[in-house]
Amino acid sequence: MPPTTPPVTAPNPTPTEPVNVARTPYRAPHPTTPRPVTTSIPILRADASGIAAVRAYEDAPSTSTIAVPVIDIAAYTRSVLDLTMRLAEVIFASGAGAEDATAAMHALTRAYGLRGTDANITHTIITLTHEDQSTHEAISRSRDVKYRTLNYAKLTATSELIADLIEEPTDVAEARKRLATIVSSKPQVPPLYRRFGWSLVGAGAAALIGGGPIVVLAAFVAAFVIDLLTTALDNRRVPLFYQTVVGGAIGPLFAAFVPLVDPTATPSLVVVATIIMLLAGVTTFGAVHDTLSGFYLTGTARLIEALLITGGLVAGVAGSSLLLARFGLDLRINADVSPTLGNLAIQLVAAVVIVVGFGLATQVPWRAVWVVSLLGAVAEAIYLGATNSGFGLVWSSGAAAMGAGLLAAVGARIVRTPPLVIIVCALVPLVPGLALFRGLLQMSDGDINGLLNLLTAGAIAVALAASAILAQLIVQYVWGPGRRLQRRFVGPLMALPVRLGRNPGPGTRI
Repeated sequence: MPPTTPPVTAPNPTPTEPVNVARTPYRAPHPTTPRPVTTSIPILRADASGIAAVRAYEDAPSTSTIAVPVIDIAAYTRSVLDLTMRLAEVIFASGAGAEDATAAMHALTRAYGLRGTDANITHTIITLTHEDQSTHEAISRSRDVKYRTLNYAKLTATSELIADLIEEPTDVAEARKRLATIVSSKPQVPPLYRRFGWSLVGAGAAALIGGGPIVVLAAFVAAFVIDLLTTALDNRRVPLFYQTVVGGAIGPLFAAFVPLVDPTATPSLVVVATIIMLLAGVTTFGAVHDTLSGFYLTGTARLIEALLITGGLVAGVAGSSLLLARFGLDLRINADVSPTLGNLAIQLVAAVVIVVGFGLATQVPWRAVWVVSLLGAVAEAIYLGATNSGFGLVWSSGAAAMGAGLLAAVGARIVRTPPLVIIVCALVPLVPGLALFRGLLQMSDGDINGLLNLLTAGAIAVALAASAILAQLIVQYVWGPGRRLQRRFVGPLMALPVRLGRNPGPGTRI
């Protein structure tokens, strides 16, 4: 028999050490000349060197021999997105519109070297997404802005920080420290002085609509108590509707004591003054601003919030009036107040008092108080002159807002404050809160004329916001560089500092 060949068995494999393979982020090759991939560059961080490297790589042509930086792209992108969203959240929660916060996010991400970033705001949700243009991988972040309070000192400081980062981006860690300092710093005005400011708004509103000394004093005390109670309810997370119900119920209670001190006084003016104090019109202005800027969902949500606040006021005033009627105190709410030129000086002084009080309550920077007071008097004078010339409430409001908006561009440059702060404060005496309340009050009584008053209030709100926005749009296009961001934005920047100039060079903020 032929010898058999034993089967050949492979030797047992010896264990080998794992091979460390350097991982590099995938880059789609260029169709003709792919970029070389090297692993000699150290890992970059979200600091000045990292920003420079990312910008150099993004701006280099596809045929360049620049090396692909071995960096943690995802970590760098997340750190920049997190900083950007925190900055946008602060200005949005402090009173800025959706368009300003969106524009700030676009400008910040581009300053830090990120291309292809998409930002959006839907009422309280801020969304920011970045897509790598070579790998088509996206990183998305979102934040929920649960509570919004007007804080113009914080808004101004954060806007200046955003402008500085757009001009010269710094380390992300350093930028976050500066933002944390702004957020955690002590308020510019203590709570007691802010409450005193709301009291000045109520007293000034009473004087503006023709109230005497007793009515002004009653409105001052009522506004103080209203802010005290609503703040306590807000600290306990009571819904806003019930806060306004309580605030609306306080006015008639204080108005019931006015005839006991001065039988010739009109107690209903106390109620109207407290309503104007509660309906400062900022929500309505923001709703119209967002709607005209193309953020329809956010604008509609803010409009519903304004109607909800007004409905709570009507419920509070009606319930308190019924309670007083049980005790024989018939308090008729008369909301028919028409402006006249007979007491022009008193009305101008009252408008200034309202603006100063609102500035204290919203913590307007001290350097801008004199500007907002002056523009408040100017806007009131234009409004009174137009109404007494027969132009009607809507066109008179639009003319006053246009004048205040044009002058606000000059004032914003002088005091280094965003135009939004100056415009909103100057237009507080002209808000349509009184017309809104009159319409809902008539509707609750079954009067069909209330619908007409509601339409008038809506038209006044649109006229105020649209005219102020148009004034800023004209200024930023005629007097300055206008828009230097994506062209999909509709309105002008109102909460971010814009350096105006025909030939913007180095140092242009936006």
